[in-house]
Amino acid sequence: MLMKLALRNVRRSMRDYAVYFVTLTLGVAVFYAFNAIEDSRVLFEAQEGAANVFLASGASIFDILAQIMTYFSVVVAVVLGFLVLYANRFVVRARKKEFGTYLLLGMSPRQVSSVVLMETLTVGVIALLVGLGLGFLISQAIAFATAGLIGVAISDYHLLFSARSAQLTLGCFALIFVIVALFNAVQISRCKLSTLLSANSRNERMPVRNPIVCLIVFVLSCLILAKAYSELNLDGLVYFGEHFRTATALMLVGTLGLFWSASGFFILLIQRLRGVYFKRLAMFTMRQIAAKVNTAFVSLWTVSILLFFSIVVFSTGFSLATVFADQLEENTQFDASIRASLMSLDTSDMEAVPAEQYGGEEEKAAAIEEAEAQRNEIHRLWQENDGSTAAYFKSLIPDWEERVTGSAQVDTWLANDLTNKQLVENCGFTLDQIGSSEDSSMADEGVQYVSLSQFNAARQLAGEKPIELAANEYLVDNTVDKSADYAKVLGKKGRTITVDGHALTASGQVVSQSLQVSSMSCLIAVLVVPDELAADRFAAGDLPYLSELNVNLASDSQEQAMKDLMAEYGKAAPPSEYLAEIGWTYDSSAWPVSYYDTSESIIADSMGIKLLLVYLALYIGFVFLMTTAAVLSVQQLSEVADSIPRYRLLAQLGCDRAMVLRSLRTQIGIYFVAPLLVAGCHAACTISVLYKNLLSLWGSSAVAGTLAVGISLVVAVYAIYLASTYLVARSAVVSGAGKKLLA
Repeated sequence: MLMKLALRNVRRSMRDYAVYFVTLTLGVAVFYAFNAIEDSRVLFEAQEGAANVFLASGASIFDILAQIMTYFSVVVAVVLGFLVLYANRFVVRARKKEFGTYLLLGMSPRQVSSVVLMETLTVGVIALLVGLGLGFLISQAIAFATAGLIGVAISDYHLLFSARSAQLTLGCFALIFVIVALFNAVQISRCKLSTLLSANSRNERMPVRNPIVCLIVFVLSCLILAKAYSELNLDGLVYFGEHFRTATALMLVGTLGLFWSASGFFILLIQRLRGVYFKRLAMFTMRQIAAKVNTAFVSLWTVSILLFFSIVVFSTGFSLATVFADQLEENTQFDASIRASLMSLDTSDMEAVPAEQYGGEEEKAAAIEEAEAQRNEIHRLWQENDGSTAAYFKSLIPDWEERVTGSAQVDTWLANDLTNKQLVENCGFTLDQIGSSEDSSMADEGVQYVSLSQFNAARQLAGEKPIELAANEYLVDNTVDKSADYAKVLGKKGRTITVDGHALTASGQVVSQSLQVSSMSCLIAVLVVPDELAADRFAAGDLPYLSELNVNLASDSQEQAMKDLMAEYGKAAPPSEYLAEIGWTYDSSAWPVSYYDTSESIIADSMGIKLLLVYLALYIGFVFLMTTAAVLSVQQLSEVADSIPRYRLLAQLGCDRAMVLRSLRTQIGIYFVAPLLVAGCHAACTISVLYKNLLSLWGSSAVAGTLAVGISLVVAVYAIYLASTYLVARSAVVSGAGKKLLA
């Protein structure tokens, strides 16, 4: 009998359950889809190009994703649990009078709680089934998206259902249902019969604020937010220092003040516009909105902050993922790069360090002496091998030429008589404009240059044609988008500069040629100069700032081939005890090798980071977005339920259906759009700062498309909840106020 009543109630109260059902269904779908990612590995690991599925460490991308998704799923489950409870609150509140009627007719509180439990389970089971079905479809779409992200073609596709993810989803939401059922039972049992029967007639007291005070607070809040944006721009979201902390605090305070004062300020403003205030139901609409904002400004503040976070996570997550992927082809033109960080041999920085950090003057002197001894030994080996890293390796590895099919060394020198800051300013730019800063180490460093012969050797190894220069000419090699304009000015034909005593003239050529294997473009206007400059520095006994040996390998397995090559080198240069403990098979020093990168490892790691960023952005951003939209929806529906007597009075006074529903649409629209606008302003400022200081280094394409995707997702989810809220509220107003009166 109770079950029959529960099923009838579910059919009759679908309007009340709409938001609860949508929230639960979307929560189940997202939870299942993202936890099913690990099981989609079977579609990829046997396919052509499956090397992209494995990181340089040998671990599968899907293992890493599964581990991180599990951690975040705990947080998501807690958020979804809170959200389901919050949405369920509205269902119980909207039907308190009905529950009171049951008690009045003789049902016990336990029987009423049982009916509510059966209703919750019925709606929950339906939502679970629909959510799992939707999640199953989403997981198939994610599988194809994954294939596109990591560059693997799925030749043998088949539908894949993740039993593990389904069990996890069922277990998690079963626990949520139990908590919801207990919450409902306790809430109903604690309510008095009189409270339940009079629930629909209870109105919340609307606090009245002084409009002048609201105006002052509103203006102050706008000024505080302007200061917050200014502080954020100073910090640049790079160092997260004092400016960042100040900007965050000011943004929180300013946003709270904005919502606190908004209702009073806008009522004051609209009242001054007599033609608007007394038109149709504008007076009623504004009072309704003011009442909502007055009593819910804290929740609107919270919603706005979460929306801001969602928009930023969506947009920047996708943008960073695009950055990691778009530059791989141009930065992996060689099989591997063996790097020698010769700049570490410079002892001038050690002199400036306080002796206390070394443990005393004697310890500092000993450390400097050891560093100088190491420099002298490396300098001796460098001179003996004519500065050729490949020649030194050949002397230690007998089968070097069988293992390495081609190599090209690129030595980067720093000019002694021309700093980056001087050259940048001479070209009419600032360091900030080219992707650096005035207080960075780059400012006082010498301008970087490489010799023409080594540059052309690297181009030929990458399959490109060599470039010719006339005597005393230079060209500019630039791979960073933000410094492209500077590179064009620096490389403009006829410009003259002096580098290490050599007067040079620009040839007019500006190229984009990567000189090493890396995950990101990093060459900011590097000069390519005649060989005489490097030869003079070598003859003077100088060492380059950085030396990189780019190699192509005989083996198709780049990572394993390099491990074997370095292990062979390690026989002559064994690792220290510490390096051996962490798995190194060779000695890492300033020369001939500090470390190495292979294209294979860079591609795999970049694909892994790209997948991780995209999926975390979607997962976290979507859940936060759904949470904020659902909270707004529940608040609106609760407010509409409380305001039914007011709508009934409007109908009795002669207001027609169109007029009342227009007022309802305006209220719901403003309540949804207001926090979105504030969040959008915060997000626009944050994203612009991120673009200026980080993303612009690699071009506007990293942001434009992905920002549109992020905004589209926000609008889509928001629109679903906005439409659902309006339809449910419309039905409540029409039925509550009387259909005939609103005809």
